[in-house]
Amino acid sequence: MKIRLNGEETEVRLNLNVYELLIALELDPAQSGIAVAVDREVIPKTEWQETELRENSDVEIIRAVQGG
Repeated sequence: MKIRLNGEETEVRLNLNVYELLIALELDPAQSGIAVAVDREVIPKTEWQETELRENSDVEIIRAVQGG
């Protein structure tokens, strides 16, 4: 299915949840500093495994980075 990921159309498998998407993107869901919004709604980390993505979902993933 197709979703919009950080503004880019992306093909992902069906029945994917937010947690599985992060794994597929090689991001560690346990890592601090990751925020996810689906269709402009911020999804709490505790709900990532229950939040299923749908065709044309608009997903934004933001990662905080340290540095100066």
